[in-house]
Parts: sequence; C-alpha cells; structure tokens
Amino acid sequence: MKRIKLSLAQILWLSAGIIHFCGAILTLTHGDALTDIIFSLGLIMFFAGLVNILIYYSKGREMFGSRWLFADGLTTALLSLYPLFSQGISDETLPLFFGSWELFSGVLKTIDSQKLKKESIKFYKGFSLVGGIELISGALSMIRPLDDFLGSKTVVAIVLFVQGFGVILKTLMYKELINKN
Repeated sequence: MKRIKLSLAQILWLSAGIIHFCGAILTLTHGDALTDIIFSLGLIMFFAGLVNILIYYSKGREMFGSRWLFADGLTTALLSLYPLFSQGISDETLPLFFGSWELFSGVLKTIDSQKLKKESIKFYKGFSLVGGIELISGALSMIRPLDDFLGSKTVVAIVLFVQGFGVILKTLMYKELINKN
C-alpha cells in the first residue's frame, strides 16, 4: 500500500478545512440562536486566517500566489475579531457579516486565479471556480429575502462549507503551487 505523504502546509490546510466543515455542521445542528456559538465561529475564522499567514511565512517564497494567500489570511484573522469580541452581534447581522467575508475571500481567490493562470499553473481554474462560488454565495447571503427563506443558520453554514471546500482545494493543489525552480 502506497503511503500518502503530506507537507505541514497540507496538514494545516486540511485541518482548517475539516474545522470549517465541523463549524458548518455545528451551525446547522445547534439550537435556535447563532449568537450562542458565535465565539466558536470566530475561532474557526481566526484559525483559518492564522493557517494562511503561517503558510505564507513558511512557504511564501516558494509558492505561487502567496501574496494573495497572505491577504486572505490577514483579512480573515482580522475579521474574526468581530465575532470573537463584539457584544453587539445578533442573528440578523451574522449572514451579512459572514457573507461579506465570503465575498471578499472570493475576490481574492479570483484575482489569485488570474495570477496563477499567468504563471501557467494548470489548476488555476479550481481557484477561479471556488472564487466564483464564493462571490455568488457571499452576494446571495446579503439578500434579506433569501436569508428569510433559508434561515440565518443555513446561510452561515453554506458560507462555512464553501470556505472549507476552498481550503481543501488548496490542500489538493499544494504541490502544483510550489515553485520548483
């Protein structure tokens, strides 16, 4: 049996992806109020941001698109401060907040995909796809009637699932992102 060998960056990204998925499941299965688990959701965001920052500092010189990785990590870590420390959060504001995060992350991934395309990275379309899904998901989460129809919990869970999918994609594409020159 062939043993799979993962780098530290892949292990960190895989962990972040799994934590995103767990956060989405927690969001869907927890009681009525999202504000009861907002600290946990903030920790998920902070961990995701920190992982991207750590990978940037450890592999940034070798990795294509690392500046966009850093930008995504830094903004995610900074945005996580709101759910971690704000007392003025309500269930009505959470879809808007998480949708804004998703939208911004989608913009960064879309820009990153174009940079990867210029570098002839064959999986740039994966980043384009995830960036596009994040843009659509983020924009839709800001539409109040959709939030009313699906519910705040479902909207936030969708954001977390899409973010988790993007992180897992980075894990799978890692070897392609490393500059071998």
